[in-house]
Amino acid sequence: MSVRASALLRSVLWKKSSRDCLADPGPRRATAIWRHQLALAAALISAGCQAQSPPAAVHPDFDFTADSLATLIAPLEPNDAARVLERPQVFLELIAQSLAGPPELLWLIDKQHSLPREYEPSDLVPLSAYSIRMNRENHRLRRVVLPDLLAMVEWGRASGHDLLISSTYRSFDQQQATYDYWVDRDGQQAADRYSARAGHSQHQLGTAIDLGSIRLEYGDSEHGKWVLANAWRFGFSLSYPDGLESLTGYTYEPWHFRYIGRVGTELEKEFFGGVQQRLLAFLNESRQHLLTAWRGVADG
Repeated sequence: MSVRASALLRSVLWKKSSRDCLADPGPRRATAIWRHQLALAAALISAGCQAQSPPAAVHPDFDFTADSLATLIAPLEPNDAARVLERPQVFLELIAQSLAGPPELLWLIDKQHSLPREYEPSDLVPLSAYSIRMNRENHRLRRVVLPDLLAMVEWGRASGHDLLISSTYRSFDQQQATYDYWVDRDGQQAADRYSARAGHSQHQLGTAIDLGSIRLEYGDSEHGKWVLANAWRFGFSLSYPDGLESLTGYTYEPWHFRYIGRVGTELEKEFFGGVQQRLLAFLNESRQHLLTAWRGVADG
């Protein structure tokens, strides 16, 4: 039992035994008072013993106790926090693996967090060299994405779904042109719901892909359903789910998937309700704390 839990126990026992005393005015009052004192003394002794014992660690690679981990995840959605506390070992093992990987795979890029104009991944490779169906020839993605993308394409074909790549890396200037087109066509207020401003697009990371027709109907197609059910197995995550515009900032896009790695999609699926935005927001806020706790153990 932690010190925090012991404090709670003292509070509960004090209130309970006090009620017993007040509710027993007859000859048994002395017994009730004695029980009250005994319960309080037992709680205080227990708390004192616990306070002198070092808090138990929850994972060998992190300098976290149960209480400090609970504090770290307190801002999470209640269901997400409950999942973490139910399986802290699994959670922290996946976190350790994610911290050991390329950090940009889990960068938060949204309406509040952006990339600089000059950002361009150094390992972009053309997809035309591979057996991938595309709507044009000049698609590029980061090399780190390719093994899992090729595996997903291969498994899709074996399952009867020949996936079509429709959009990949876009530079800052290309995204600016895309955004300007939609503003000119539909107005800025409408465009902001479905098109990212330059610097705020996941496509600039070189790890996001658009699949199929880039239409809402794609989500209801057999291809779209297969991708939604299986993409996470290959490290790809749906960025803008249906009904979560208030959280992600964008309307439903059943065609837009971002590669966050297989560890990332397992974290998302097991602990963040399958919602990419919640996972990336947590890591954005907590990454330095996690790194400090992780390195603290490694350096110790």
